Amino acid sequence: MLAYLRLRALVAPLALASLLAILSLGVPSGVAATVSYTSPKATAPAPDLREVAPPVTLKERHVAPTWTAPLSGSYRLTGRFGSSSSLWSTVHTGLDFAAPYGTPLVASTDGVVTFAGYDGAYGYKTVVTLEDGTELWYCHQSTMAVGVGERVAVGQVIGYVGTTGNTTGPHLHLEVRPGGGDPVDPWSHLSGHGVVV
Repeated sequence: MLAYLRLRALVAPLALASLLAILSLGVPSGVAATVSYTSPKATAPAPDLREVAPPVTLKERHVAPTWTAPLSGSYRLTGRFGSSSSLWSTVHTGLDFAAPYGTPLVASTDGVVTFAGYDGAYGYKTVVTLEDGTELWYCHQSTMAVGVGERVAVGQVIGYVGTTGNTTGPHLHLEVRPGGGDPVDPWSHLSGHGVVV
């Protein structure tokens, strides 16, 4: 046993000297060197980070699109969904936002433009279709700022308030049509996404 301890006392400094020599001289290219040194003191193992913070999947990183009001300036609501009046041939199918002529209209959420053109009583109309098939109709525009096939992001300017089509003054007529079908109340739809109008 005594011989083993003496041998160990001689070998440890030699191993350390060899390590220092390799570090100071460098290793020639093409030569592989493996040096291992174990401290006589016990060290705690490194924590397994996979247990502390599990990997985040793409699905978990996906954030639902945010929503915003369809006008970037001031407005007042003048026509509610389902209202009856001599102004409309049937009950009102959207929500009217009265605003100064030329006020920018913005995309209420992310989507793709599937229609941009003149549509009779709706005047200049832009339809933004969402990922789930819901259509948002922006009607009576003076000018349209996007074209069919364009991807739009929440808050992006897509047109300007006007009086084209059947109107009594400058305003945005907004319709919400789930799956491209019958219109639903835009106020309830926007409120359901946290937008106060």
